[in-house]
Amino acid sequence: MFAVTTLIAVSFSIGSFRIEEAERPFLYSVLLWIILTFSALSGLARSFVKEEEAGTIDVLKLSARPQAVFLGKLLFNLTLLGALELMIVPSFILLMSYQISFPGFFIAVIISGGLGLGAGTTIIAAMIARASTRGALFSALSLPLLLPLMITCIKGCERAAIGISSAGWPEVKIAVAYFVIMITMSLLLFPLVWEE
Repeated sequence: MFAVTTLIAVSFSIGSFRIEEAERPFLYSVLLWIILTFSALSGLARSFVKEEEAGTIDVLKLSARPQAVFLGKLLFNLTLLGALELMIVPSFILLMSYQISFPGFFIAVIISGGLGLGAGTTIIAAMIARASTRGALFSALSLPLLLPLMITCIKGCERAAIGISSAGWPEVKIAVAYFVIMITMSLLLFPLVWEE
């Protein structure tokens, strides 16, 4: 609901402004990734909190290895984020009349950015599960960690909209590298977080 409400508010607000054609790809890319990121932050923070609140965390610790728990939560978060992207991105394109010159590159940026977003938020959610001020702490820890990914994805979406050809799709490579690094570091660090 947060994502849909934000999308509708943005489309009505931007529709009343006159935006020059040259500025639209960048502005629309920024707005799209702000909506996606903050929608993800509002939902993905709860992935480990439910276990803590329900008191099932001890049973989960006894029945599964830490890496299996992390990968399960990551898969859940990626599924949730994929559903969010499937709903928000086409709606955003239609409501904002967002013209995409290279749709394949655009889709690759959205998918790779979503993977990185899911990986980054899953380990942060595990870290803050026992904190009393989870919401504020989750956002405060996630945003600096996600900033390089957001900048990369915004630039990639802007280039896909403008139609600037980029050999090798560097933004997609950076987002995939971010995802791989986050998964690797999370699998190494998660047992420490989980047993704490």
